[in-house]
Amino acid sequence: MATRFSMAQSTHIKGLEWCGDRISYPEADIQGDTFPMTWADDGEIYAAAGDPMWGETIDGLDVEKFCGGPGDYKITKVNHMNDYRGWGGDGPKPSGMICIDGVLYLAFQDMLGARRPPFSLISQHGSDAQIVYSTNKGWFWVPALGNIEAPMFPGHKFGGPVFVNFGRNNANARDEYVYAVSSDQWDNGSNLRLGRVPADSILRREAWAWVCAFSPSGEPAWSHDLDESVPILSLHRWLGLPEMVYLAGIRRYLLLTWRLHKDFSPDDGTDLIVCEAPEPWGPFSLVHFEEYWEGKDFNPYCPRVPLKWMDPDGTTGWLQFSGSWGVAGKKAGFYRSHVRQFRLRMA
Repeated sequence: MATRFSMAQSTHIKGLEWCGDRISYPEADIQGDTFPMTWADDGEIYAAAGDPMWGETIDGLDVEKFCGGPGDYKITKVNHMNDYRGWGGDGPKPSGMICIDGVLYLAFQDMLGARRPPFSLISQHGSDAQIVYSTNKGWFWVPALGNIEAPMFPGHKFGGPVFVNFGRNNANARDEYVYAVSSDQWDNGSNLRLGRVPADSILRREAWAWVCAFSPSGEPAWSHDLDESVPILSLHRWLGLPEMVYLAGIRRYLLLTWRLHKDFSPDDGTDLIVCEAPEPWGPFSLVHFEEYWEGKDFNPYCPRVPLKWMDPDGTTGWLQFSGSWGVAGKKAGFYRSHVRQFRLRMA
């Protein structure tokens, strides 16, 4: 397995293999991307799509529900979120979602519009993140966007928080904290940071803390100062918006990320990187690397692991992901939700 980054191969999970071909959502006009999602207490999957362009929504983001199984799910729009406006990085874009005690939490980035991230003059994503919550499954969100004076996490270090999901309604949570990871750029970032917050204080900025150091035994130290944080993983220009889930059946954390072959390009293909770790802070080992994942033209990105669609043993499930946002990709029907079944080969 040839890669251009250095990471030890996992001794716990030997690899990932596909169990079938990609299945595209059958309604090609139900468009959108990124799709952070969570398995809620009512048994449904809730998600947010970026630039969904259907129904009343023409840009920004919306909130959706995925009803059914991976082969026959139906996407319905819960909230058009019409005050969340702006195409691409010019407006808020979803990064993470989680359900805790029946409450949905949505993290989004680019609250202040497009800003140049640290590693590219082309990309426009990945800064100024905020979290809002809903007690009625997405119909109403607090605080209202117009009442937010400044983002919770200004800048790029924690510019796109992705909540670490632990099962239905977060049932398999490791402790009293909620965890989130963030790269420092939407596409082709370099550093992954891990934050945590007490589950009853998610919207209190002062309650958040980040890994700031490691002991010789690998245990993390935490700081409430984001500027003191250190990456839990650094892969220069290989870290797109990540996904991390806990697979209770095998007691491992699965981390997925992706890399565009050309900065902020929807037409030049991507690579898929899948890692695993015994703890949310690592250490991380490589499970699977795939160059030109799903083909150059398809240009997939933002892989997600819907935990509702994982088998209880934690080894077989479905990947959900987005396809090219370019003109040719949209014409070909790539810019929508897609799924593909996979199996983890255990050591």
